[in-house]
Order: sequence, then C-alpha cells, then structure tokens
Amino acid sequence: MKKIILIVFIIQTSIQFVEAQWIQQNSGTNQNLYDIEFINDKTGWAVGDAGVVIKTTNGGMNWLNVPNPSGQYGGLMWSICPVDSEVVYAVAGYDFIMKSTNGGLNWNVLSGRPGSISAFKGLYFLNIDTGWFVGTYKVFRTYDGGNTLDSFYAPWFTNYDIYFKDINSGIFCGSGRVFKSTNGGMNWFDTNVPVGGMFYEFRKLAVFDDNVWVVGSSSPVFRSTNFCETWEIITPGQQIGGIGIHFINQNTGYIGRSLNNLIKTTNSGYNWYEQRTDSTSLAFISSITFANDTVGWYSCGVGKIFKTITAGQWLTNVTSYSNQTPNKFSLSQNYPNPFNPQTKIEYSIPKDDFVTVKIYNLLGREVMILENEYKKSGSYKITFDGANLSSGVYYYKISTGKFEQVKKMILIK
Repeated sequence: MKKIILIVFIIQTSIQFVEAQWIQQNSGTNQNLYDIEFINDKTGWAVGDAGVVIKTTNGGMNWLNVPNPSGQYGGLMWSICPVDSEVVYAVAGYDFIMKSTNGGLNWNVLSGRPGSISAFKGLYFLNIDTGWFVGTYKVFRTYDGGNTLDSFYAPWFTNYDIYFKDINSGIFCGSGRVFKSTNGGMNWFDTNVPVGGMFYEFRKLAVFDDNVWVVGSSSPVFRSTNFCETWEIITPGQQIGGIGIHFINQNTGYIGRSLNNLIKTTNSGYNWYEQRTDSTSLAFISSITFANDTVGWYSCGVGKIFKTITAGQWLTNVTSYSNQTPNKFSLSQNYPNPFNPQTKIEYSIPKDDFVTVKIYNLLGREVMILENEYKKSGSYKITFDGANLSSGVYYYKISTGKFEQVKKMILIK
C-alpha cells in the first residue's frame, strides 16, 4: 500500500513539474530579490533587501548565503554583475559598490557613503576591469577594476540600469527616460522615448545587438532597433506594464510583472502571451536571465526564484496582449479557476464602447463592479480579489452597447 501511495505521489509531482514549466527553487531567503544574473547554466547570483547576496553553482538546486559588508551601507542590494566565476561586482544603497575576486569569499568596498540618500542601482562590465555604475545624477566609470572611479554627471535623478555595447557607446534607463553616451559615459543625452509626458519606471534594459526594449509600470512596450537613436511604441493602446524584462534573441523575450505574472513574445514584442507559472504566488517578478535559449531563471519579491529548462509554456485560452485591434467582442474564462482569493478576468472589444463588468453571487445579487467606464478598443485584463467574499459560486458579466456575456467562477477558501 505504501509503495502504491509513493508511486501516485511521484506521478502527481511529475505531472505538476511538466505542467508548471517554471519551477520554484529554494532560495533560502524571504527577502525581496531585485536582480538575478547567471554566467552559465550552473553559476548564478541574486541580491535583494537586508544585504542579501545568494549564490548557486548547480543551476539553482541549492542557494548559499554569501556574507558581505553591505549592511553598514544600508543593506539594500540593487544589482550584481558576475564577470566570470571569480570576479563579481555589486551595488547597493548609500552609493555602495563592492567587488570580489574569489567568487564571493571576500569583498572589497570600492565606494560608500553611510547615511547618504542616494544609491547606485545599476552596473555593467565589458570585462573584469572595464565597467560603469549608475546612480542618482551620476555615472562612475572604471578602467582598472574599481581601483580608480571616474565620476560623470548623469542628467536624471531616478536611474536603474546601465549597458555598454563597447568602450564608447552606452545607455542607461530611469523614470520615463533612456539616456545615451557616445564617449564612454562622460556625456549623456536624452534619447526621447515617446512616453507622452509620463514617468514610467523603467527598471531594466533588454538589449540584443542594436535592439533595445523598455517597459515600465502601466506602460506600453517601447523598442529601438538602432541602439536608441529612434524609438517606437510596439504595443500602442496596450498598457502592458512590467518590472523585469529580458530578451534572449531578437525575437524572443519575457516581461515580469506583479502577481507572479510572466508574459513572453516570439515576434520582437509585438504580441505577448502569458506563461504558465505558480498561480499561488503573488510576488512581483523583478529580474529575468537566461543561460541559453531554454534554460532561464527569474527572481521575485519575498525571496522567490523560479527556473525553466524548456523556455516556459504558454497558457491556453488566454487572450494575447497585442498591438492589433480585436475583431470581435469576447470574455475569457477567468484564470485560475477555482481561485483563492485572486483571479484574472480578460475581455476584448473591437471598437470604443462603454463597458461594465460586474460580479454576482449565486442568487443573482450584484456584489462588486470591476469596470464601469468608456474604453478604447483593445484587450483588457482585470485582477479580481475575492478576499472579502465567502467561498462559493460567482458569476461575472460584461455589458457593452451591443454585447453581453456571463461566465461562472468558483472561489474556494
């Protein structure tokens, strides 16, 4: 009997593994993680709140806590850059920069101002000696592994990520802006991302060759094909929104969002589809990295790290995020279903219309209004939270000028 139960458990676990595609790893921390980087399919690093630095040498099966001196500099680790298996740089609050030359066994403090209100949040290295650090109104550059730090003025305040494709040409992103340098970081100019006066929080740069993508909170996806000389909105009318973004080639990329929501494109960002992830996790996805076309990881809030060895899996029956106008009205089945306590409801309208989406209980009484406004044509997603409702069967109904539809969902607590 015990053998039968064990076999059933193994089968169920195997099925869950195959269906999930993105599998949670044991990071050993519950602190928010803000950056994850791998140098190959075995060795990787992640950093986050409370001075957390963790490392794996077996593809994420085990993560080890790495002691470091960031605590006296605020302990908020923003980014890490492993150049090879030995040389690693990382940045944090209080304008803190540290470096290891032996894989994290020891650290040298290259910069730091305890008590300061500014921070270095991004860094990038071309090799073990040549790199850049971006912070509030400044960029530091080193040509000698951090022994000398040249300081240059960066004409923006909230800056997050930086990248150089060669010794002269580099970019960094901040709130609603992407700036570019053609002289090694000495001078920077605004590349004029068409944000329309909005200050979307661009936290990560996604770069492949001369292609650059950025996305911010509640923003469309912006793309440049000439290393930020010009930009286009490739999802007009679609406020995709995101925190982490990463492209593994010119066509295939991922965006990490809140509620452990991960979307993927295979046509350079014009269309996006949801990936199958852990529906019980509500953590935000902060950073995404891939070792090759199929093996990748992403980091989240509350210490969560997920891995795929199959490049992920599409969800079925989920409306795509697209720059194309839908050709018909539609209301999708909520996902997950059953749910506890949150679920997602998606709908599409082929023309501008006044839209209402309401929730009803089993007796037909209205319990909540999710949408009640004029909407532009397009596809939309709503997150419904049933935390204040009791378990049971509920109905959600969409109404426009010429379309009505009702679907059933089940809340289980």
